[in-house]
Amino acid sequence: PPPAPHPARPLMDFSALEETDGCRWSWMLWPWSRLDATRCVVPFACLYSPLRALPNMPPAPLPYPPVTCKACPAVLNPYCRIDLGSKLWVCPLCSTRNFLPQLYHDISETNLPAELIPQYTTVEYVLPRNAAPAPVVLFVLDTCAREEEVKVAAEYVVKALALLDETTVVGLITFGKNVAVHVMAHSECPTAYVLRGDKDYAPPKLAELLALGYAAPPAGGGAP
Repeated sequence: PPPAPHPARPLMDFSALEETDGCRWSWMLWPWSRLDATRCVVPFACLYSPLRALPNMPPAPLPYPPVTCKACPAVLNPYCRIDLGSKLWVCPLCSTRNFLPQLYHDISETNLPAELIPQYTTVEYVLPRNAAPAPVVLFVLDTCAREEEVKVAAEYVVKALALLDETTVVGLITFGKNVAVHVMAHSECPTAYVLRGDKDYAPPKLAELLALGYAAPPAGGGAP
């Protein structure tokens, strides 16, 4: 008899995934090895909406810092394997075994911290740090696209602006044949610094053209 057909896999609802965590990935599967990663023709990337209102989040930010892996930047999350007896957790990215902090020694299957509850795949933390400066959001818009695509992109920018806090600093850069850095402070008189798209600008010269302060890197090298 002919072999039985494989059961059809259920279709993945990408829209539902985006609604859950506010993330849109270029790939929905993670490569199993470095070789698999090199065979991917499209780079791995994620479009994340940090200010999006999500339905499945704890009612309040967690009042303690996240637990991080000792071997990579991953943090404790519902996808980690937890050994409640040994108070260990296994990083899902690098498979490193980590000890849970003393704060977590009373956890059990019925007493889990919020970051381990399955429906809380996105959580917010209150970090014990000094007050951060106002957030900065920079919109970069490609004007070489078709006119209708540019209009759609502009509509999404307007929608995004409605989600921002009033203290947020907003910037706009458009690029095509030339690059325009728009001045957002004077709405009644639109102003922009226009730079040639076929010319390279050194950071001090760019800062001079944009009327910005510039600190030269140290003599020993390193990032400015």
